[in-house]
Amino acid sequence: MRTLQDLIDTVAARRGKPITVTEVRLPPEVSAFCARGKERDFIVIDATASQLTRLHAALHELFHLWEEHPAEGHTPRPMSEETVRQLLPNLKAGPVLQVLTRSHYDDAHERRAEAFATVMLERHIRLRGSEDSDGFLTSAFTHRRSGV
Repeated sequence: MRTLQDLIDTVAARRGKPITVTEVRLPPEVSAFCARGKERDFIVIDATASQLTRLHAALHELFHLWEEHPAEGHTPRPMSEETVRQLLPNLKAGPVLQVLTRSHYDDAHERRAEAFATVMLERHIRLRGSEDSDGFLTSAFTHRRSGV
């Protein structure tokens, strides 16, 4: 796998449905989230984040789609369902709020997702070494199939 899109395609094939990656302005405390749909999965990334942060967030959320996330208990919600409907009108507010309340490192799954994203990002940077890594990132984020 040489590009982000290759990795997205691999996870989509494993899950048996396409993955749409999109950018939306998110609240400051949220860099990205993913949502599983019946016919399509989604990764939503903060449009105001830096390019490396967006790549790291995409990899982190892709891991969540790759490895099923365990059920979680009820936690306080950072925003109202109405706010979610305004920001993301095509997604159900309840599941989005559940994802947004997830703590970054409170369980092993979150730590594995963070480790995966960090290792993949470091691998990308190391493999690109003397190459212009901005070209790779730009092409990965402008690829039309992922929507990024």
